[in-house]
Amino acid sequence: MATAVTHPATRAINAALALLEAASIDATRDPGSFYPQPAGVLVGLPALVKRGQASRVYELSVLVVSGDPLNDELAVDRLYALADDAALALACASYQVSSYRSSVNAEPLPALEMTATVSVTESEV
Repeated sequence: MATAVTHPATRAINAALALLEAASIDATRDPGSFYPQPAGVLVGLPALVKRGQASRVYELSVLVVSGDPLNDELAVDRLYALADDAALALACASYQVSSYRSSVNAEPLPALEMTATVSVTESEV
C-alpha cells in the first residue's frame, strides 16, 4: 500500500497554520474562499531560503486583512490587534502596511504583511 508523501513546502504552510491555530487565530491558505469579515489571516506560499542535510527553512508571507475600511478607530484597532497576535504566534519581529486584492476587479483591502520563518524536516517522520 502506497502512502502519499507531503512536500516540505506544504508542511511549512501547515506548520504556520498550526501555530496560528494554537494561538486561537483563524487562518486559511485558500485565497479563493478568503474574505475577511471583519478581519482575517491568509497564509501565502513559502519560499525556500535554506536547505540543510535533513531540514528546510521557508519564509511565508502572512497577510492580516481588514474587510472593513480603516476609517474609524475600531477597524484600525481590530486589524493591528490581530496582526500583533499573529506576529507573536509566528515569532515575527515586524510587519508592514500592504493590501490584498481578492480578484482583478475587486477593490484592494487594507492589510498588514509579515514574513514568517518556518523550519521543517526534509522528510516526514
